[in-house]
Amino acid sequence: MRARRVVAVVAVAAAAVGILAGGFYGWGVLAEQRADAAYEVLDARVESLDEAQGALEARTRSAQGEADRVRTVVASGSFAADTDPAAAPLREALVALDLALTEGDLEEGDEAAAGEAPAAEPVPDARSSADDPPIVIPWEVMDEAAEVEAQAYRANVAANELLTTAETAADAEEALGAAEVTYFGAVAARGRAEIETNALASRKSQVDLGYLLAQAEDPAQAAAWHGGFLDSVQAGVQTLRDSQAVEEAELADPALETRREIEAYARSLSAGVVLDFVWAPEVSGLGEGWLSGTAETYSSDGGWSIISLNYTVEEAWAEGDENARAIMEHEVGHTQFIRESCEPLFTGPVFSSDHEMWATAWSISLGYDLPGSGIEAYGRPSDEQIATAAQCR
Repeated sequence: MRARRVVAVVAVAAAAVGILAGGFYGWGVLAEQRADAAYEVLDARVESLDEAQGALEARTRSAQGEADRVRTVVASGSFAADTDPAAAPLREALVALDLALTEGDLEEGDEAAAGEAPAAEPVPDARSSADDPPIVIPWEVMDEAAEVEAQAYRANVAANELLTTAETAADAEEALGAAEVTYFGAVAARGRAEIETNALASRKSQVDLGYLLAQAEDPAQAAAWHGGFLDSVQAGVQTLRDSQAVEEAELADPALETRREIEAYARSLSAGVVLDFVWAPEVSGLGEGWLSGTAETYSSDGGWSIISLNYTVEEAWAEGDENARAIMEHEVGHTQFIRESCEPLFTGPVFSSDHEMWATAWSISLGYDLPGSGIEAYGRPSDEQIATAAQCR
């Protein structure tokens, strides 16, 4: 009877040991599975963290470039003197972007700190190590899994923070761009109003400013909006105003009455081609005793020309010298080739784009068969050329 009891006890003990061994083994399997899963999650979280870091760095570079460019605008003297309501929002948007960029720098700095972001340097995967102990200790593996899970969690939190910072910078950059478009649009609108107000200003000053305003109106050219550009716009406005002031003063000066008469006569012949005039003691190296003029003609911006004349033309006109009228018609003739109805006559076989012969023939066709029409300088055109030029009216 006693022997049977001993056998029974031994059997129970063996069964218990078997159960405990099986449980220990199962616990170990579960621990290893948890650890393996934790490492997989950690790998994914670290990859997401790296991607978030890259996204923030890319956004920071873009936004920093934008901020640096706009900062030159805000730092310019022209901006400082600008009282337009659109100026303040641009300044405020720049401050907001700078704050977002500062936050981004702090986020990057936090991630770079070794003790603050263990997820950036994960624990090596113990599952694949050659130094694995022959026996798996479940509670040690569980502790390891818990630590890896914590690292994965911290990496996930850090990645989300970086993405949020990147989004904040992107929103701030977008807001700055919108404020800049509004500001330069206002600058352009004021410039257009200046051109309308200063109608007597030279066509050149109007055209030069117009090109700058077209750039200010076009958001596609925002990369060229900087402090120097804004100063150029303001300088263009000032040149326009100065030209207007000169024209007004000359209109009121009785000593320049003959000059105004000459200019009005030239404009009456130009068929809508806008004319600017420059008066100088010498033109093309010819001064007193010589009638000299030039015409610099542009087909752009509606067609316009700068006619330069020396003072002798003014004197000869006042004395009634018909050659003064003839040279005026020659110079106006230079401006006519850009007209749609005249361009084929000028470029056709009769003239073959000969500017001087064209201007001379055009002057003669108006009845000024005189040396001042260009005959003295360039020779007399053929009758066919004069007849062809006469069709340009």
